[in-house]
Amino acid sequence: MKKSILAFAVLSAFAATASAQNSVIIYGIVDAAVVATTNQTPTGGSKFSMDAGQLLTSRWGIKGSEDLGGGLKANFNLEGTLANDTGTAGAGFGGNVFNQTGNNTSLFDRLAWVGLSGDFGSVTLGRNNILGVDSVGLADPISLAHAGSNPNVMFSALNAGAFFGGFGTNQGGTALRQNNSIKYVSPLMSGFGGALMYGFGEKAGDNTASNYAGLSGFFTDGTNGAALSYAKLKDNSGAAYLAGWAGGAKFKVAPTVMLRGTYAHTKVDGNIKIDALPSANGRKLAVIGLGADFSLSDQMTLTTAYYNTKRSGDIEGKADQYILLGKYAFSKRTTAYASLTYAKAGSVNAQDVSLALGIIGAGNSSATRTAVGVLHAF
Repeated sequence: MKKSILAFAVLSAFAATASAQNSVIIYGIVDAAVVATTNQTPTGGSKFSMDAGQLLTSRWGIKGSEDLGGGLKANFNLEGTLANDTGTAGAGFGGNVFNQTGNNTSLFDRLAWVGLSGDFGSVTLGRNNILGVDSVGLADPISLAHAGSNPNVMFSALNAGAFFGGFGTNQGGTALRQNNSIKYVSPLMSGFGGALMYGFGEKAGDNTASNYAGLSGFFTDGTNGAALSYAKLKDNSGAAYLAGWAGGAKFKVAPTVMLRGTYAHTKVDGNIKIDALPSANGRKLAVIGLGADFSLSDQMTLTTAYYNTKRSGDIEGKADQYILLGKYAFSKRTTAYASLTYAKAGSVNAQDVSLALGIIGAGNSSATRTAVGVLHAF
């Protein structure tokens, strides 16, 4: 799946320092699907499109390590988004490929860190995934597929900037990844581990403004697992904050059946204006995710999933998603897939429809989306 190389063109200037104990890997995912969605206009019109990253977000990256001896390693990882339906790359400061928020010129918008690892665990410095992504990602019902409309990606992992505003180090709005951060992950001890992460707001005279602070605990035995995380993110004044819990568990109940469940809850605290409302103070979002994987053969998997999203505190809103996802693995690197999603909002009002994350068009309370595509990893 990944191709090791000792000299890559981008890094050729550093080739003289390479040794037999060094490794650099270039890797990536290219994913595209034909998508049909109903009820995209007030009169019920459908939309047909070619979309990237429906099973997994298309990306490319470079990572490497150096053996420093005594069990100590130096590591780095640089990773950027690919929008292979249009040929563009990168998603910029605080932005993402789904809403194009922020400056879309960042080459490595997904990850950009350097660090050390050893018997003590690992420490990474730079642009890191938040701990909430790790926690819900462990057991997300569809394994973080449909990233642009997946409630766990957009709400549980704080990636919906329009709902959360400018909290944390990414003042562009989205918080799934934090700039200027340091992340520590402990080694596993009898399957248990933990993590700490802090993002620097870098505001002179106020060390709490625009910062991120999080902690998590997790368990894994290689097949089953559970995780729980908590994070608190400040706005640029340091007065208002966004706090959230996120967790999940997965358990293999039979040789061919895996059950998954997640829960996340976020709340805005402080008199802050995010959208058209006078204030978002007290805004809460809660997401429940349930799913099951059925291995039909060595190559074929069928997944059923359900998401419930509720908004409260400032205004009430709710939406549900029901998903059927089938995957067929031609090889370890290439997978064909098809999915059917039915989204149902509490009403045609924006506070409900918006929780369906773009699946339902204005003037409608439900919609069906079908996607057929292929993913290739390298």
